[in-house]
Amino acid sequence: MMAGLLLAVFAIFQTACKKPTPFGSELLEDEYADYDYTDTITVQCTLLREDSVVTSDNAAAAAHFLCGEINDPVLGKYRSDIYALLQAESLNPQFDSTEQTLDSIVLYLNYAPNGVYGDTLQPQTLRVLRLNAPISNGSVYYSTASIPEGEELGQVTNFLPRPQKIDSLFEGTKGAFLRVRLNDSFGNELLKLDSLDWQSDSAFYQKLRGLKIVTSANGATPGAMLAFDLNDNTTSRMALYYRVKDDSVQKRFDFYFRNSNKFTHFEHNYTGAEVADKIGLPVEEKLYLQGMQGLRLKVTFPYANDFNQVAVNKAQLVLTVADESPSLTPADQLMFTEYVGDTTYSFTSDVLYALGSAGTGSLKAFGGYPEKEIVNGVPVNRYRMTLSEKFQHIIDDDATPDIKHRTIYINVYPRSRSARRSVLYGPKSSTFPAKLELKYTRVN
Repeated sequence: MMAGLLLAVFAIFQTACKKPTPFGSELLEDEYADYDYTDTITVQCTLLREDSVVTSDNAAAAAHFLCGEINDPVLGKYRSDIYALLQAESLNPQFDSTEQTLDSIVLYLNYAPNGVYGDTLQPQTLRVLRLNAPISNGSVYYSTASIPEGEELGQVTNFLPRPQKIDSLFEGTKGAFLRVRLNDSFGNELLKLDSLDWQSDSAFYQKLRGLKIVTSANGATPGAMLAFDLNDNTTSRMALYYRVKDDSVQKRFDFYFRNSNKFTHFEHNYTGAEVADKIGLPVEEKLYLQGMQGLRLKVTFPYANDFNQVAVNKAQLVLTVADESPSLTPADQLMFTEYVGDTTYSFTSDVLYALGSAGTGSLKAFGGYPEKEIVNGVPVNRYRMTLSEKFQHIIDDDATPDIKHRTIYINVYPRSRSARRSVLYGPKSSTFPAKLELKYTRVN
């Protein structure tokens, strides 16, 4: 075992001493004379399940909420359901069932095109159900949370999602939305609520309890994951249409998702999938990443701390896409995280530098998004992820034998709002192996 370690260390130093070659020249930016280069540092990957993640939002911060199901032969079956409260436009609706009659009650769900994933040319069925227990407006809900459901309030069957199609809503309002007619009995219940039920938002929430929104692809493969921007008050709302006695003019009373709590519940089933027997184990030929509560990669550089007395000029982990499914396209953003203790993970320093002190900067300096490249005449889709500062810390940390100091994690970002996945070539692939490209200067 000691002999193997010595050989591995010797290989690193032999590689470190070689001069740059045309292979990897795009990283060197034509500065061959000033820097050394290597791309043979040992990279080890392990496939892990993601932990649960907070998905609730009562501060109107979430860009969208996932709703649907994917049936992927590579990464299994996964789905997301929405649980949501709605807030009345006012707590003084002045409803009087002896003076007013219901016309209809309609739920409008505003599409979020950037979050939609899968095949939208397959018919979908969306159902809206009443919850049997109330959502707590002040609680934090994780992706494992669920609330018992009750009666169905309405559904839209065999529709084709049109997240880019702009339609008219009312009063000149336009948007890309899905319209769901709800049961009249539910509308009449709201019209007949006692005045005490309108005393406060919390009193109303107790009566409403909340809605569950689920979408099914009716068994189709790969299905689709829809995404709705519930925080858009313009086209995401529940509208109660009614008329006052002896008045032909229709009136409307609105309920909004925006300032009320809502969360998504995730489920993943890997039975029968290509990835099923690889979870929790080292992976060498193929790597798998998945949003939601899916899969992440543990990446270790076991001998990197022996590569010392070096100043890192640029380090990038290079990953090449191995599965170009036309419907299940690669994740549009990957991130590095690192373990900081007590089951807590944080972005690596290179990610934080790109995001800036306010956390709103561009990730272009970090990378982590797929880009087209030509390698030996072959077009490929590749991720380049910056690891310069973190790798400097790794190689400087030669005083501790703890492998966790030479370990990072790769996640789909933002995973609580992304259903995307990526299948990549692993470090032992003979086609386009995963590798660390390092440009460095020796320090005497």
